[in-house]
Amino acid sequence: MSHKALAIESLEIIPLDTVPPTKRRIPTGPHNFGGEGSWVGRPILLGVSAGGVTGWGEVRPINPFVGETATAMFAALRDFYGPLILGRDALSIESILRACENHLPANPAALAVLDMALHDLVGKALGVPAHVLLGGACRDSIPLEWSVGLADEATMAKEAVSVVEKYGVKYVCVKVGPAAGIEFDVKVLKTIRNAIGPDVFLGIDANTTYDAVSAVQLVERSGVGITYFEQPVPARSLRDMRWIRDRAKVSVMADESVYTAMDARAIIEAEAADVLGMKLYKCGGMKRSREIAVVAEAGGARVNCAGTANGSYIEAIAGAHLCASIPNHTFGAEFMMGLPAVAVDEMIVNRPIDVRDGHCNIPQGPGLGFEMDAAFVKRKAITREIVRK
Repeated sequence: MSHKALAIESLEIIPLDTVPPTKRRIPTGPHNFGGEGSWVGRPILLGVSAGGVTGWGEVRPINPFVGETATAMFAALRDFYGPLILGRDALSIESILRACENHLPANPAALAVLDMALHDLVGKALGVPAHVLLGGACRDSIPLEWSVGLADEATMAKEAVSVVEKYGVKYVCVKVGPAAGIEFDVKVLKTIRNAIGPDVFLGIDANTTYDAVSAVQLVERSGVGITYFEQPVPARSLRDMRWIRDRAKVSVMADESVYTAMDARAIIEAEAADVLGMKLYKCGGMKRSREIAVVAEAGGARVNCAGTANGSYIEAIAGAHLCASIPNHTFGAEFMMGLPAVAVDEMIVNRPIDVRDGHCNIPQGPGLGFEMDAAFVKRKAITREIVRK
């Protein structure tokens, strides 16, 4: 029996003049944000309409993780992806994503916002949560992780203690690096461990800025019971990651090393990591991230839903749908900064998920399950482009 097609009628592309409430510094430097009205560091909101239903997605490309910017995403959606998918059946999500990848490859942030909007649209049309389209929920709740940005020792320790006490999180990941600052990193990790106690799992993330020898030395010298070391060395240094994994008594997590399912296969074959980190804007959305999880599981590895969702409740909700559908997820999901308990996103009027005793509940509404404030979008829109036939 054939289904009734849900033909895509239009796309609405809206760059928003919003910036995250938390300005973070990572080992490669601070994230960039321009002044009022700037496109730098801004998110793209995308609406895809079909059959009287509109699905929405929002992605803020985070440099230097991806080479895309908001302007690049806008152009890709307006000039390439939008015209290509008009008239196509929105129910055929995989076919649409593949066509876009073939038409304009290596634009994961633009693909991710389209992926979100399509899952929201189809979920609404069918009356099911987006995680059902990804295979269904595998868990009742999601443990959360807090990522501590680089600052002075006292500020970093205070932040770690605050989130443990206020939100009950059991996973705290501390930014470290570059390797030249190993003495500072050792000191900070000891201070944080003493402050939060022994019952919280402590991870570290160098964002590619350590070398293999220094990475092993950091784990050994800190002596604080590190649970995982995220991306200690440059993205393509899989041999060094394997070397660290063989010598440091810690799980190695790949992040900048994994963008695609092919990257996941290469990491598994090199035995370079125990866990693969997935960010929606880096991996091309929920569906492509789910495929990375399948490759990882086939190779005996686990995955982690990374990406702080800083300033975006939509991204946090999408991350929750993804995480809910993955049986081999481990450690805490990082999208906590996008949840209302941490910072309210004024664009979203309902509260389908939030922090509850260090965990996040599973979204249950149709599609992604959020309701948007159209007046807020109108106020914050830098411009608005509609693609239709």
